[in-house]
Amino acid sequence: MKDLSLWKKEKKVKDAVPSTKPNKIYKTPNKSWEIKDKVFKIKIADLLNETGREDQIVFEHKFSDQLPNLDATGVAWSFTIQSLDNTSLLGTLTDVSACFHETCDSCGASFMRAVEVPLYAWRFVFEDDVKKKETAESEEVLFYIDSKAETINIEDIVVQSILLNDPFVKRCDACTKRLANVSDDEEDFGEFEAKWNITFS
Repeated sequence: MKDLSLWKKEKKVKDAVPSTKPNKIYKTPNKSWEIKDKVFKIKIADLLNETGREDQIVFEHKFSDQLPNLDATGVAWSFTIQSLDNTSLLGTLTDVSACFHETCDSCGASFMRAVEVPLYAWRFVFEDDVKKKETAESEEVLFYIDSKAETINIEDIVVQSILLNDPFVKRCDACTKRLANVSDDEEDFGEFEAKWNITFS
């Protein structure tokens, strides 16, 4: 006769094994930020082999950690890259556009600030060539070509083109218009005072 106590122990062990059947489907939290396109690298091997060659690439919906207030539409721009010789490239950004969530420095209201950069150019070189050929007195800021991967990373160029257009004080449209009217009144008042200024000799 089979020992029932042993059968119970075996059954308990069997029940403890995780089931391979799918359990209930749970909705995962929204992690759309994980799929944001943050790749800014471009292959340039073919360009370096042909002096004077030019390629153009259009980018849309790009995101950078250096632009934390960027709207969900991301950054868009057109990028033209030209081979100057077998060691340097000229990169040109055109029609850079982006929107940012901002807080007005005057009234504290939240608003969307649009940025548009018509043109921004930069030169890419091999780092070793810079040390050999470029003079230390040159004020030109250069970006480097990744010689191993034969790529360039244009993230810093895009970010700089946008940040250089950031106003020192960020104001919403209402405050900008209000301050523009105040400035006009002050200028008129200044002209009025100048007309009635009397100088004694």
